Amino acid sequence: MVELDAKPYIKRWLRHNEINIKLVEKCLNIILAQVRMKKKPKHIEIQIMKSKGDCSGYYFGFDELHITENLDQNGWSRDKKLDTFVSHLLHEFRHWIQDNMFGVCESKLNYTDEDCDKERRIYCYNKWEVDARRFERRYKKDFIDLYHVLERLSNKPDLN
Repeated sequence: MVELDAKPYIKRWLRHNEINIKLVEKCLNIILAQVRMKKKPKHIEIQIMKSKGDCSGYYFGFDELHITENLDQNGWSRDKKLDTFVSHLLHEFRHWIQDNMFGVCESKLNYTDEDCDKERRIYCYNKWEVDARRFERRYKKDFIDLYHVLERLSNKPDLN
């Protein structure tokens, strides 16, 4: 089971963007339960961090997901910001899975930040980046749908 945590200013930033970290955590755990894994995860705490600029990142060996501070990349609405957040979150979470559950070595992601920024072939066609983009595309719609269902359920008066 994964528990998401964040420093108070990150929680305020998420709330300001109308993103509920506890609902995100529930959705991530449901998705994680569907992943075939070599190693069963123990109870893990992952920190949500804010990353400057339009890019996000995961650093192998650390239980941190660095998510872009610019959630308005796809538009200003609440749904567009959630869409951007979930895209980046799922992509970086897949790298966390690759590291912690599949045993992928950091050296397999053999590209630089510049390769990423300039969308060079070494980055775009890296097996593990392709896998992270595929994971993001495969689960984003279901994640967002699940988030909205859980949000509606948590707002029911008899559940509060």
